[in-house]
Amino acid sequence: MRLSTSTCIHEKILWGEELFYTCEESITACVKAGYRVLDMNYATYSRGSLPMTQPDWKDWVKKQKELADSYDVEFSQAHAHFYNWRGLSPDEKAWNEELMRRSIIGAGIVGAKWLVIHPGSVDDGIWYCRRESLRQNVEAFQRYADLAAKYDVGIAIENMIESKRTRTYSSSIEELLELLDTLDDPIFGICWDFGHAHLSGIDQCEALRAIGKNLKALHVADNRGQEDDHIAPYFGTIVWKPIMKTLKEIEYTGDFTYEIHNFTNGLPDGMHDQAIRFTYELGMFMLDLAK
Repeated sequence: MRLSTSTCIHEKILWGEELFYTCEESITACVKAGYRVLDMNYATYSRGSLPMTQPDWKDWVKKQKELADSYDVEFSQAHAHFYNWRGLSPDEKAWNEELMRRSIIGAGIVGAKWLVIHPGSVDDGIWYCRRESLRQNVEAFQRYADLAAKYDVGIAIENMIESKRTRTYSSSIEELLELLDTLDDPIFGICWDFGHAHLSGIDQCEALRAIGKNLKALHVADNRGQEDDHIAPYFGTIVWKPIMKTLKEIEYTGDFTYEIHNFTNGLPDGMHDQAIRFTYELGMFMLDLAK
């Protein structure tokens, strides 16, 4: 495993609503801290009037790739735009799907081997419908795969969080593996989000064993069992040592990728560099646990 982090580690300060740092600044800060492998978080830049929503979005993506190349940094994976499938108008659905298309193409431009995509959940007019959720996810992911194949990008399907009010498709390992089996295409794999699994009450080690060789990407983050905090490992209540041993046991060959924006988002400008460097050192310590 190599240590990696999402570009979202360096975005905001003092819990501000707006981005404080550009993607270029995030890449540079991660390199300064020691990272040489990154996850391009397109989800961040696909909101409001940010770069992925603009007509020149491809030029913007190419600039990020050029900057990473100048630092000899690899984008090993990326995170696609995501949205709630429930209650959208046709126009809203179409725009969100356009942003999904841009994420897939963008992953190809930066050379990401895997693009992480969230499954969606569907209701039947009464409540959550597992059968219809499966059907519509198969349809959507087959469409994504057709485009991803043209750009030599694999699709890693992420486990979701079990909602307190209604079911969320692929929050259970059974549904996640059912979707993967139904798609039955090597272009697909699984991204395991440890924070999501912790909130859903899943036995993480047994889940990793069940996924086995289908595990292609990770979202490494901690929480305290109440909210999806996206904080650094050991700052929440996940027990990490057995997880690291299990990653070794199943011979996971992907990267150990942080998604911990809330570990830095509350800090003032001027403290980010030290915090990001700490996450690098913490990550190297954790990789030693898997040796």
